[in-house]
Amino acid sequence: MVVKSNDKIVYGSWKDGSDIYKEKKGYYIIQWNPKTEMSYKKYLAKSWKPKVNKTKKIIKTKTQKSFWNIFNL
Repeated sequence: MVVKSNDKIVYGSWKDGSDIYKEKKGYYIIQWNPKTEMSYKKYLAKSWKPKVNKTKKIIKTKTQKSFWNIFNL
């Protein structure tokens, strides 16, 4: 989660690349209406949840070099 300059936390990005914010009503994106030339909040479905980035533990193992791997370099 990243904090933008407007002090809002960004919970991800939508299909069109816009940022996802959170409010009491739920998660929303800001979209532009060309007819009225105003921006508005489009609320996402209640089932939408932000993805949690889990870091995987990397285990280094020793590998044996085989005779054939020498030729593949």
